Amino acid sequence: MSDEPDDSQEEFEPLETEQPTVDAGSPRAVKKRLTKLQVQEREGDRFWEEVFKSEVGRREMWRLLSQAHPFDTTFACGPNGFPQPEATWFKAGEQALGLRIYQSWLAKFPLDVMQMQREHDPRFAKRDK
Repeated sequence: MSDEPDDSQEEFEPLETEQPTVDAGSPRAVKKRLTKLQVQEREGDRFWEEVFKSEVGRREMWRLLSQAHPFDTTFACGPNGFPQPEATWFKAGEQALGLRIYQSWLAKFPLDVMQMQREHDPRFAKRDK
């Protein structure tokens, strides 16, 4: 045995986390945590509501959404016309994410999202009669 301290037995300080641990056995702590989550959800809903109420907000949200091509199904081919399954699956992932975002917006703000789509989706463009 040596008089040197054993480095393998060092004590580590616990890492600090952003969210405190909730005592699941305490109804008061659980209620406080739920209340905080509900407040955060309401704040988020108000933010998105303001975004979709403005013309600029709808235009920018459409621009972001359209980058994922949520309403298009793409089958990728290489330059020689041969199918590229990996690229097709990549495009399918983009589409799925875009569609999921669109549907989440539509579930919370149906009128504003439909207004956004009427304003920017070429499939909903007004045709001259």
